[in-house]
Amino acid sequence: VAPAAAFASPTVKGPPTAPSRPSRTPARARTLTIPRVSSPEADTMAQVERGDELGTMDRAVVRSRGGPLHVRTPLIISKPMSEVLGRDVYLKLDALQPSGSFKLRGIGYTCQKAIAEGANALVSSSGGNAGLATAYAGQRLGAPTTVVVPETTPEFIRDRLRSLGATVVVHGSQWSEAHAHAVALNDDVGGKLIHPYDDPDTWTGHATVVHEIKTDLEAVYGRATPPAAIVTCVGGGGLLAGILQGLDEVGWASRCPTVAAETIGADCLATSVDAGSLRTLPAITSVAKSLGAASPSPRVLEMALKRAGGRDGRGLGLVRPWRTTDEFAVRACVAMADDHRVLVEPACGAALSAVYGGPNGRCEALDGLEGDGPVV
Repeated sequence: VAPAAAFASPTVKGPPTAPSRPSRTPARARTLTIPRVSSPEADTMAQVERGDELGTMDRAVVRSRGGPLHVRTPLIISKPMSEVLGRDVYLKLDALQPSGSFKLRGIGYTCQKAIAEGANALVSSSGGNAGLATAYAGQRLGAPTTVVVPETTPEFIRDRLRSLGATVVVHGSQWSEAHAHAVALNDDVGGKLIHPYDDPDTWTGHATVVHEIKTDLEAVYGRATPPAAIVTCVGGGGLLAGILQGLDEVGWASRCPTVAAETIGADCLATSVDAGSLRTLPAITSVAKSLGAASPSPRVLEMALKRAGGRDGRGLGLVRPWRTTDEFAVRACVAMADDHRVLVEPACGAALSAVYGGPNGRCEALDGLEGDGPVV
């Protein structure tokens, strides 16, 4: 488990010991103060007051909307994965975000900023985690929210979006058609179009994950220890962009490589990096549908190419694309459930399989890592 010093809520103290003689205060005047029990939302709001862990998010915007919409999530050590890798492995549990994924960090902030700047509605074109994050943010902010989804979106996802107060519009057979319709709808209502991954404000929100990791690793190691590597999964590249931005903000950019894991059949970033320019997949054939962007964000690809070419002395770049298969991604999900009683989707399994094992064994980008920091 994670060290108590890093993650435990403040101790809740009981009432003081009764005095040895009766109190002279009339009974009706005595009151018992119940100490406030810490909550994730309260702790995250406290971050605004302290000014830390929110990176370059506009504090005035966040404070004016009642604090960030995302919550601070645990960073826990995985003993089973550490034994496999031969180095400490920590898991950042963003599956515990209220919307169910890391997407709330960036999309929540993007929605807050849009409303603060005068947008009167929110429009999303994602039937996945980004749409759920937008719907949750819209509900919290009291903003009318429309989510346009393709016909392939399962009915239970549509119901979940509606349960969060969003209007669900079904249009087109694939995401590109749904997105085009969302653009047109947004023009009609004068709202803010919430892109699933290609927005600098969203990246700024995602960058907070690195600030939290830094705080927690300092508590564990007693000093500012950068990770030996951060492993993430990549679809369109929004989380990758946020991690790279966060590494810049905390001063780790030149010391911490990022492994960008994808499943074959949803590997648009690796395909583009291999080619040295933007490439579009003819179809998404992987079961990891959350990674199902046909092409990465052009701006994120530019970041990746720049850092993939920046050498760290071992012939490996600071962004290291890595492919696994659906089979090994799903195996990693099962292993995660066995080891930690947390069930995640195959997109997350792509990152987990970098340690648990891929088609060629463990991810070669994790061999020979420098420093004594952990892999996160």
